[in-house]
Amino acid sequence: MRFCHTGGCQVNIEQLQYLVETTRTGSISATALNLHVSQSAVSKSISRMEQDLGFTLFIRSRTGIVPTPAGWKLIQKAEEILSKVSEFNEIADEHGPKAKRELKLASVPMFMLILNQSLEAIMSEHPSTQIEVAEKSSKEIIYEVRNNLVDLGFLILNDEIRQDPELDYQVLMSSKTFVCINKDSPLAKKESLTPEEVIDQRIVIYNGSIKDWFRNYFNNSDYFKYSLTTNNIEAIKSRVVNGTSITFLSELSIRNHGFLDDGEIVVVPLLMNGEQIKMQIAWVKKKKNSLTKTSKELLRLLKQHIEKGEK
Repeated sequence: MRFCHTGGCQVNIEQLQYLVETTRTGSISATALNLHVSQSAVSKSISRMEQDLGFTLFIRSRTGIVPTPAGWKLIQKAEEILSKVSEFNEIADEHGPKAKRELKLASVPMFMLILNQSLEAIMSEHPSTQIEVAEKSSKEIIYEVRNNLVDLGFLILNDEIRQDPELDYQVLMSSKTFVCINKDSPLAKKESLTPEEVIDQRIVIYNGSIKDWFRNYFNNSDYFKYSLTTNNIEAIKSRVVNGTSITFLSELSIRNHGFLDDGEIVVVPLLMNGEQIKMQIAWVKKKKNSLTKTSKELLRLLKQHIEKGEK
């Protein structure tokens, strides 16, 4: 077993994981559940460390468990150590005979076309790598990244991601937001529209990341009352073509699903405070997990592909 020595206290990697996860969850039971160990194992491990160190790491109460000032300093170091251990293992795995040959990804639907184009190149260059891609909402992707179910996620950036100290992210691109309207609607003649101008319209919305993003954008309030929420993009398109509803879509989604192909739909920029609303597409990973060689190559190809498309 691998050990870190701290004066009279020997600490193994598993104990450091208990410290960091308990700080994150604020609960010994949640830590045990997330790390697939018993509550008593976590509790005894932390108590033993406190006894060996000679000071308290956590303050326990009925509402949860929080680090003491001294405990917090050690926990920050524990995070650094675990990050370095992860980097060490990644390098060892890449160069060893049993190098990791799989890549698990999750993406919001609007980014799938761009992602798939870059994955084609990855599969060609690394034919032995097994790639698994799932189409998910941003909310589902955040959960899967936090719980190590995927290596990388591609989603619509929001404040939850920005404020999470456990996540690393980087913006890949922005996609403008439009109101999709039947060509014969009076609104179709507008050069731009604001939320106030469409709030009384019958609105159909894709039940996924864009709905969650709008809720977050308007401070978690149900600003718009949707007449229909569905994850069937063709049903949305049909209602807009028939003139019974309008919808909001990103530039990416409009292009990916051919909303303008038959000329029946007009798109009008959606403005807020005089500027067109934009969604940022970002990649996200767990901070303590380092990028594999294949992941880095994928991100390089994505950046290259996006830059080429923007020219």
